[in-house]
Amino acid sequence: MENLLFSVNTVLPLLIMMAVGFAARHFGLVNAQATKQINGCVFKIFLPLLLAFNIIDTPRDAAVDVRTLVYALITTLTCFAVLFLLVPRLVKARRDRGVIIQCVARSNYAIFGIPLVNMMYPSADVSIAAMMVAIVVPVFNVMSTIALMINGSDQKPDAKRILRGVVTNPLIIATVAGLLLWRLGVRLPGVIDTPLRKLANISSPLALFVLGASLDFGKARANAKLLTWSVLGRLVFVPGVFLTGAALIGIRDVALASLIAVYASPCSVSSYPMAQQMGGNDDLAGAQVVFTTTFSVITVFFWVLILRSLGLLM
Repeated sequence: MENLLFSVNTVLPLLIMMAVGFAARHFGLVNAQATKQINGCVFKIFLPLLLAFNIIDTPRDAAVDVRTLVYALITTLTCFAVLFLLVPRLVKARRDRGVIIQCVARSNYAIFGIPLVNMMYPSADVSIAAMMVAIVVPVFNVMSTIALMINGSDQKPDAKRILRGVVTNPLIIATVAGLLLWRLGVRLPGVIDTPLRKLANISSPLALFVLGASLDFGKARANAKLLTWSVLGRLVFVPGVFLTGAALIGIRDVALASLIAVYASPCSVSSYPMAQQMGGNDDLAGAQVVFTTTFSVITVFFWVLILRSLGLLM
């Protein structure tokens, strides 16, 4: 019951923020043009700041669980690689392919990760969960950018265009900046750090509000088949495969809980603004965030319950 309550308490605020955005659009407080402009700010300003600070705040002196971090890195890259090969064979529309790849492979670890592990192990050393940010978040952003550059629009893939898209992507620039500051141990002066952190803190609520304002359930129904497979891939297939692999190589307890957050949490909130800004099917991307977030209340609970019943989480 505790795990179910955690799932509800984590997901319900996200759904409420989306619902407020949906209501604002319904009552004419924002229109389509406004939501698109705000989404651009989320993608180019607020989310990059949040990402950079997530990396900067990763503990530098924590004990390193190399096995778990390497496993997370290899499996995340493997997941993207498999999807790069599989999705184009199964999905006809190019605008749908990149969106599906990033939904299935890219989780909302920035929001779910550390809180989930802290809830499960309130008195334990959970530094592995914090360090996981520096491993999986850069991979999520680089690979999702490549997926959308190759499959995000009807333009023919071009190596120079893809490379330019990667190096100019605000989330990747923020990742590199965050990693450099973290590696060098540089701390921004308080007069700069404080306002930038305040801007970073509004990124997720604003992204969810705009997502709700942009949501069209009619278009979600039109994408029902792709949406169903996306949700199953993100919440059932990916955690099923990679949590099983982690258990087989002996990863347990806090480390395994961190991997639950990597594999079993819903797709990233930033998937929607990223898809919209890069030519992907943003209607499908928005529905993916909403439905994976909603159903994760149930699936995260069951993954924790199953692993605890097997004695893998003590």
